[in-house]
Amino acid sequence: MLLRHSALYLLARGLPGVVNFVAIAVFTRLLPPEEYGRYALVVAGVGFFNVVFFQWLRLSLLRFLPAYLENPSPLLGTILAGFTVEALLTGGLGLGLVLLWPDPTWRGLLLLAVPLLWAQAWFELNLELFRSKLQPLRYGVASGLKAVSALGMGAVLVLLGYGTYGLLVGLLFGMLLGGMILSRAEWVGVRFQAVRELVGQVLHYGLPLTATFALDFVVSSSDRFFVAYFLGEGPAGVYAAGYNVPWALITMLMMVVNSAAYPLAVRALENEGISAAQTQLIRNSTLLLMVSLPATAGIILLSTEIGSMMLGSPFREEGAPLIHWIALATFVAGIKTYHFDLAFQLGKYTMGQVWVTGAAALTNSVLNLFLIPKWGLVGAAWATLGAYGLALILSAYLGRKVFVISLDIRQTMKIALATLLMSIVLILFPPSEERFHLFLKVIVGITAYVASVLALNVRRVQSWLQRRQV
Repeated sequence: MLLRHSALYLLARGLPGVVNFVAIAVFTRLLPPEEYGRYALVVAGVGFFNVVFFQWLRLSLLRFLPAYLENPSPLLGTILAGFTVEALLTGGLGLGLVLLWPDPTWRGLLLLAVPLLWAQAWFELNLELFRSKLQPLRYGVASGLKAVSALGMGAVLVLLGYGTYGLLVGLLFGMLLGGMILSRAEWVGVRFQAVRELVGQVLHYGLPLTATFALDFVVSSSDRFFVAYFLGEGPAGVYAAGYNVPWALITMLMMVVNSAAYPLAVRALENEGISAAQTQLIRNSTLLLMVSLPATAGIILLSTEIGSMMLGSPFREEGAPLIHWIALATFVAGIKTYHFDLAFQLGKYTMGQVWVTGAAALTNSVLNLFLIPKWGLVGAAWATLGAYGLALILSAYLGRKVFVISLDIRQTMKIALATLLMSIVLILFPPSEERFHLFLKVIVGITAYVASVLALNVRRVQSWLQRRQV
């Protein structure tokens, strides 16, 4: 079931992931760094408020819906009531910021950021609803509509001269389209209600995660604001573009596995108990490493060529050197988030994540303050890697005291060896900035990795293939 659902989510997330990847190449060629920097700062700010005010609702829905599948209306009604309260609160805060902000350009951007926040929160809430109900097809269609329409509308509006506003309006349009069309039937007949028992469960489980993900934002996105403060909006745009290239690809692959894997672990825990959930988590972690480790190694080895292809010329010189550092940081962050952090969520001690992420956020902020003035954009990347490295160690150590999560060491070593063999093959190819040469290296690298996985019989893949042939 894990492989089947992962394959479905690969399609569901693959197209939007590719479109988002293409959007980086398109937008860094249509906009100067200053305007792309404003866009990146608005998106990061919206992401922060989305995490603080709405993430706890999404995670609570994902965690508790499997227990209410026979009668989901009370839970959905409670979630809907919470969403409405948060929307009113953020609307008031947004209006206050618009009225108080001195810069007229940023006043307009903040005014647009409020509906963008609501649209993003609703869109992501419905994605988690589809995911919890094991509906990867609907998940994929919604994500695809959002990605394609945001890219198309954004590019058209930029070409018409609307700059940063054009990108944000395109994103707003994509969020509304993806969040409204397929989700309407899920909410028909659901009424606003606040079931006391459910409110208590949701608040106890979700609110600590609000602090966790707000602090995680400090690690993943606050560097853009530090760069803008020390170096300006233009360098912030260059940094965001260089950061987003590896982050988009590696995170997409890891989220594909997690989208299929986490609901299976929750159901195993609810229906069969702790031992079954732990077994499922080991399977999940092996598949997570199988897709993420070779992707990370490939991006690191091909970072120069990828930067030349993906980034526009104003972004390329300083943005490309960031790619291999951010690729490594993304991998470390993903292993923490999609494997070891699950101990706190399955063990219902989400406060533990607050301490882990708080330590990482403090480390990231201190490192940014010292490294950016001296080392510039690369210093910000080093700060991100250092913070995520600390968070991974803390999560693995403290999480075991809540809910024991392990790795299959034997399978992990096989995956590492297959990745090493792939890396040797890639190193033998001479560097080149020609796109065809890059595509050829990617195909050869994938072929070498798949052949190594088959030869090493990772996760008994040989037996699986034999059963499929029978």
